[in-house]
Amino acid sequence: MRLDTKVAVVTGGGSGIGAASAIMMAREGARVLVADVDETAAKGVVAEIEKAGGRALAIRADVSRAADNQAIVQKAIPTL
Repeated sequence: MRLDTKVAVVTGGGSGIGAASAIMMAREGARVLVADVDETAAKGVVAEIEKAGGRALAIRADVSRAADNQAIVQKAIPTL
């Protein structure tokens, strides 16, 4: 599974399965937007991805809020 031309948005990406998914997608070449209610955790996952040579961005977002979902999309679009 090569994701070189893809952008992955991972919600809950600051820990657990979300973090593991974000790291794996980055390993496969995707540019990853790591979204989590815990911005510090999301930034930690981004740092891990970047340290391994990947590209990622962090955003604080609560997916139960429409405005936060719109912010995720708006942040992801420029990375396409």
